[in-house]
Amino acid sequence: MLAFALLATFAGRAGAQTLAYGSFSSGDTTLKFNSSSVSGGVAVLADTGHDRGSVFTTSQYTISGFSAVFQFQITNPSGLADSTGVIGADGIAFVIHNDSAGASALGSFGEYLGYGGTSASNRIDNSVAVEFDTFKNSGNTSEVSSNHLGIDTGGSVNSIATAAIASPFDSGAVWTVWLDYNGTNLEVRTSANGLRPATADLNRTIDIAALVGGTSAYLGFTGATGSGYGDHTVLNFAFSDSYVSGGLSVVPEPSTYALFALGLAGLGVQQWRRRRGR
Repeated sequence: MLAFALLATFAGRAGAQTLAYGSFSSGDTTLKFNSSSVSGGVAVLADTGHDRGSVFTTSQYTISGFSAVFQFQITNPSGLADSTGVIGADGIAFVIHNDSAGASALGSFGEYLGYGGTSASNRIDNSVAVEFDTFKNSGNTSEVSSNHLGIDTGGSVNSIATAAIASPFDSGAVWTVWLDYNGTNLEVRTSANGLRPATADLNRTIDIAALVGGTSAYLGFTGATGSGYGDHTVLNFAFSDSYVSGGLSVVPEPSTYALFALGLAGLGVQQWRRRRGR
């Protein structure tokens, strides 16, 4: 399956753009893969012990207000058990950043999820991340369970907001994630059945532009393992630099991109009509 990047301009909002990847390709010039790979159209961030990887857009996108949706899957948890006895590690993160490394940014192994690190040389600075963590490290007091969400900033995995999630992220299920930011509050929703929850798992007031150092930034994913490991993959990704009430839909398979584009155009017309009071 070939990667596809769709740039759509919404009617009524000049310059609004949407990215849509129904699958990934290592030859796609709109993305930069760093110690990661593509297998069967899926982005593989980490799949062995003591592994790490990232994938980022090669262009920056407006992050003053946005909506995003993606699906990930973590399979075959193995190796070291954490402080609660759960096997497998470590997790993935969705990252917005303006690190000096640009699209080549990559953090450290293990608990750092390919995002964090102990110094500017091995972490992703000027950043905000949403982590999906499957390992409870006893030295990190922000880790509320062996399976939790976290909002991270500045290349630190000491999360500023966390939420325990009952169902394991590394169970092999396909997880769907919705991220919605209205310029003030960042909402994170997760689901293992593909249905968007009415209530956010995390809701945090945050100034993303101030934290990343600008109103545009690189977008992408990181993942890492240590002595505990598993196969960490991202299946698809869609992003709009316009906040969408009710969230985005999961990007469809390539055969239905034409219908997806028509849907985006229809959404733009509806937004224009609402602004015009029609």
